[in-house]
Amino acid sequence: MTPFLSRLKLFIRSSILYVKLTEFSQYVIKCIAEWGKKSSDCNGNIECLQTCSRDLRACLDAAFPDSRKIEFESDKINYILSSIFFLTNRIAKASIGLAELDKIANDVKDISHMSLEKQQNKEGYEKMKKYLDEIIAKYF
Repeated sequence: MTPFLSRLKLFIRSSILYVKLTEFSQYVIKCIAEWGKKSSDCNGNIECLQTCSRDLRACLDAAFPDSRKIEFESDKINYILSSIFFLTNRIAKASIGLAELDKIANDVKDISHMSLEKQQNKEGYEKMKKYLDEIIAKYF
């Protein structure tokens, strides 16, 4: 966990009782912004992106209120918060999948001339199809 994330998590946890519900969106946006900045610095490095993804989830966990402290219709609030968590997690995982695709695209020879529909290059087609199936199974 990065020093920024540690400080943000500590701040959020220590002030959670005083935070208005309208401030949770600010914390979530800060988490997403920090993830975006750090992820862009990864330059496609899969391990780095995975670390950023873990840090994003930890930041969101710190930003979201404990459901026992919310006195409103908690099911609806929990639905909103879990939707945010789900969508940010999906984009983080999808970015890792995209980095995997970049990596394998360089391994498959003449990908620009390969048609996955027409199977012009049987060996390249099978290799690419296998890699794509693995990426989809792992990240999507």
